[in-house]
Amino acid sequence: MNSKMRVPCAYQGGKQRVASQIVDLLLEAAPGPNSRFYDLCCGSGAVSIELVNRGIDPSRIWMLDISSWGAFWSAIGSGTFNLDVFDRFLSELPNDKRDFKAHMLSLSALPVGDHEVELYPLLQACSFGGKQIWRNGERWVNACFRDYWEPTTTSIRRSPANPMQPSSTELRRRISALMTGMKGVTCLNMDIMTLLNDPLPSNAVVYIDPPYQSTTKYAFSFDLTSFINHFREVNQAPLFISEGIPLNDNALMLNFGGANGGISGIRKVKHQEWLSQF
Repeated sequence: MNSKMRVPCAYQGGKQRVASQIVDLLLEAAPGPNSRFYDLCCGSGAVSIELVNRGIDPSRIWMLDISSWGAFWSAIGSGTFNLDVFDRFLSELPNDKRDFKAHMLSLSALPVGDHEVELYPLLQACSFGGKQIWRNGERWVNACFRDYWEPTTTSIRRSPANPMQPSSTELRRRISALMTGMKGVTCLNMDIMTLLNDPLPSNAVVYIDPPYQSTTKYAFSFDLTSFINHFREVNQAPLFISEGIPLNDNALMLNFGGANGGISGIRKVKHQEWLSQF
């Protein structure tokens, strides 16, 4: 079995396919052996997970996300994620995969309550297209779930598309591994602009994965140019930013590799990912 930790589930804009290339550059830019790594707008945590898989101690990683991902990683890092509650949610899943969508719709219609961090990865694993589901007060918003899909005689894809990806068994395995391996990370569940109030440590390396300017909406966004300008006023730390386009002349296009994907198998243009250093 692969002992490396993995992101809990697919997530639109997640960096699991390019995390290794990003981390290569972050490690290269680190000013010393005890550098602190900041993973801002961390989402499903691909970059932080890759850092720990490479041997970086979780105590040297600071994550930040204003969404429910931030609440999830805060619970993982502090050891407060309740696996018993998570197991209860898993045990209530329907036996028939065709009933998953209706079950998730009913769960997402309930007030969020006290178990946001345990329910959120389950909802996100069933999200249609991996699109972000978010919390607005006591309600879940943008909750759109997958149907169980089976191939027809004319389908290029020959295997069924499950309504939950990964499966409940694999999701539990991944989260259990993260509870052990990522314990000790600090995750700030707050607005990224708050980070500009005080200078970061001199040994910091900073990575940001902001919501893309031109893709499907996310719950939270911010003025990236303003952030960069204010960051540079108070910090000297290396700053790396992911975007679908190069943001300056010091940008590297990352290599996704692999097939184009999609259920139809006919997606023609691969998404571009650029890492710009400031």
